[in-house]
Amino acid sequence: VKSGLTLSFNPLSGKFEGSFTRSVNGAPIPTPIQGTLFSRLIPIPGGATLRGAGFFTSGNASTAVEITSNGTVEASANMVTVQGGTLPSSSRFVGQTVSTYQIGKYEVTWGEWKEVRGWAVANGYPDLAEIGGTYPDASPDNFPVCYVNWYDAVKWCNARSQKEGLLPVYQVNGTTYKNGEGFNVTQNAGSNGYRLPNEKEWEWVARGGVKTRGYTYSGSNDLKAVAWTSENSIDGTKAVGVKAANELGIFDMSGNVWEWCWDIYLDTSDRVFRGGSWNDGAEGADLSRRGSYYPADRRSSFGFRLARNAGN
Repeated sequence: VKSGLTLSFNPLSGKFEGSFTRSVNGAPIPTPIQGTLFSRLIPIPGGATLRGAGFFTSGNASTAVEITSNGTVEASANMVTVQGGTLPSSSRFVGQTVSTYQIGKYEVTWGEWKEVRGWAVANGYPDLAEIGGTYPDASPDNFPVCYVNWYDAVKWCNARSQKEGLLPVYQVNGTTYKNGEGFNVTQNAGSNGYRLPNEKEWEWVARGGVKTRGYTYSGSNDLKAVAWTSENSIDGTKAVGVKAANELGIFDMSGNVWEWCWDIYLDTSDRVFRGGSWNDGAEGADLSRRGSYYPADRRSSFGFRLARNAGN
């Protein structure tokens, strides 16, 4: 996320223009920027105020942005720090605790995927070349990436970590996991890099954490208010962040795409995913529902969301 990003629309160029602050040898340097804004203004529930959520794209990079009620455009932090706690009686993990951690406000988007993928292929991750896409095909950068399997997702997490100067989480035989499938992938618990949430973390956040109101879906008992499913989106995924957020301000944890988690499913080789998708009905989006699939499979309804350890 670019620090201090400010934007305004230039009708002559047809672009959003402005500046952000970058650090060079520790010194803040104002830097001009120009690009395109993909967004949609929607009313905040309970009031007439408008807000926008979208992605500002400049060159090959995309930055999550929010449009405030007075029309200004501001960079938004993609990662939300979530206070830990104990899962409720309605959870299969009743009584188990989750530590404070960070999770992505949005599902990983096509724009984010492409930016990191390009870097990754040039820096030792050849498996990611040509991997990933959108459904429908050729959707904008603010749609969730799909057609990614579990191995793709964890390798991409490592690549993004390295790209940003962080310590990668995933290893095979003590070395950073970059290529291949079918290996015994392990986690470096002391890493400050990006990773998939584990299933308990995912469910804790989807239920609203310490702010939970006990909804059936993530953020509401009204499925259509918070989720894209086969009941309202049978033609495919939709832009992230358009439906209402849950109690923690996190979007699309019910519907849009199934989200890979770290966990192995029971005594199988499958990996868990949660949340339902555009291709599933209300039962998939129910917070009590869990799914699993072979970790090497790629489908138009499979995506993921980032997590990081707290304090990073």
